[in-house]
Amino acid sequence: MIQHARDVTGTEFEMALTETPVPSLNSGTPSLVASWVVAHTKPRCEKRLVEFLNLHNVGSFLPLVTRRHVYGRRVRDYEVPLFSGYVFYDSLPLSPERVFASRRVAQILTPPDPAQLWRELNNLALALQHDQTMRETIFGEPGRPVWVARGVLKGLYGKLVRYGAHSQLVVQITFLGKAAELAIDEAFVEPIL
Repeated sequence: MIQHARDVTGTEFEMALTETPVPSLNSGTPSLVASWVVAHTKPRCEKRLVEFLNLHNVGSFLPLVTRRHVYGRRVRDYEVPLFSGYVFYDSLPLSPERVFASRRVAQILTPPDPAQLWRELNNLALALQHDQTMRETIFGEPGRPVWVARGVLKGLYGKLVRYGAHSQLVVQITFLGKAAELAIDEAFVEPIL
């Protein structure tokens, strides 16, 4: 299936989707799961690094969420990184030296379990497709492991956390110790046994 999307510069492109969402901003086929790494960027350089990677035809994933600011009578929406300072990318097409040459990266982190990172990125990509208002939350918060069995978020998994009468689904990136939450109705989830 082909989906039309926009990159950080606003340019429209086509993205090939498989059965599960592939965390890639570039068109083409996804590479090996084991080759995805995390670039810890210098402050406020995430979008510029994604532009650099796009220029070199490297698959990348920068989870962006929408934030709204009100200035008097004006309302402005911004797209900001969900996890500040982190960009996920495919390390096969580009050497680490070339990535550091972009002058936007402080460190490149290689996950001990690339398959788990890949699953968590797919899970996060699915959540972001349907809810741009996610927000970062505390990692490791106690909750019940669940998966979404019904609705537009079907297939998503995470921890169900209750705050009074409201329920939140917490999606984690274990390797980074980061988590994001979104509101969900408990009628849509089922426990993971």
